Amino acid sequence: MLQRLLAYLQVDRTFILLVFLFSYFLVISNRVKAGMLSWYTFTPEGPLMQFLAALLIFCVLRFWLNRHKAAQQQPLSLADYARILLLALLCYLLFNNGIGFLIAALFGNISKNFNSAILLQANLGYMVDLALYAGMYLAYIHSKQAAAYRQQLADYNAELAELKIQQLKAQLNPHFVFNSLNTLDELISVAPARASDYLNDFADLYRLSLHNSQQQVVSLAQELAFARHYFSLMQQRLGEHYQLQIAVDTSEAAALLLPPFTLQLLLENALLHNQATAIAPLVITITQQQAKLVVTNPYQAKHSAAKGNGIGLANLAKQFLFLTGHNIEVKQSAAQFSVSLPLIPKTVEDTRKQHV
Repeated sequence: MLQRLLAYLQVDRTFILLVFLFSYFLVISNRVKAGMLSWYTFTPEGPLMQFLAALLIFCVLRFWLNRHKAAQQQPLSLADYARILLLALLCYLLFNNGIGFLIAALFGNISKNFNSAILLQANLGYMVDLALYAGMYLAYIHSKQAAAYRQQLADYNAELAELKIQQLKAQLNPHFVFNSLNTLDELISVAPARASDYLNDFADLYRLSLHNSQQQVVSLAQELAFARHYFSLMQQRLGEHYQLQIAVDTSEAAALLLPPFTLQLLLENALLHNQATAIAPLVITITQQQAKLVVTNPYQAKHSAAKGNGIGLANLAKQFLFLTGHNIEVKQSAAQFSVSLPLIPKTVEDTRKQHV
């Protein structure tokens, strides 16, 4: 029973114990100030009722906090806290006055216990209790969430830094540079115009890479530009049987975000694990489906394809879960492989930064 209550309230035993001790000393302090100096001053029935009132306040607050989280899935603002406190206060007053009325009716004391002076005094006390214990509870919950968020942010930044290093190594490793320069050398001999385009793509790729590696998120427009340059370089090396088709609303691309190097990782996976021929070209498509970006390719596995360890997709999944609260969706059938990515509206990212 206690464990279920602690789990619902999202607190630990230490916090509950401190609340009980606070309630106990608060009641004793009030009794001493009222001049009640006897053995009765230290009896536990008053502190126990005060403690139960505190638990009721916590439960009401948790109910409205959960309702807010389910409805909006966004960090709480000051206006949200004020609304929750007001709703909790109304619920607490209704409950206490309702219980008081039932007890008074049971003993036939309605006129005595429900006059204006007693109601005013009792409800002012209820309001003070709620303000006091709600402040304690919300401060505890906020500090706990802030600590968890800081740890989550630190873990994410560490993973992001590692991913950026891996991505930069993949682009700057000797094999990539050697293959790119070798392709450029061949194009200079046989197709100077194409060699110039290739060199421009090569330069643009590294310019974007250096810029994006400093960002936690970049715009969809930037990621698509990076993907086009990267795929153009790879297509020059691998041949025209490898194709990229992009169907994205460019008018929204600047207002939607995703982690840098996302598309390059998915394109690289598709090229690494699949083969293409004139009869069965490898056509990779990038499409926007409402709030998601879907990267799809036919499943045409190479006979001697290197087996991946899945680290790239796993790291990508962690980034999206942290930034959006949603998982990426990976689907594979005998004929097709696709990855669905939740896009991040720029307004949501701006709000998240304000709460960091």
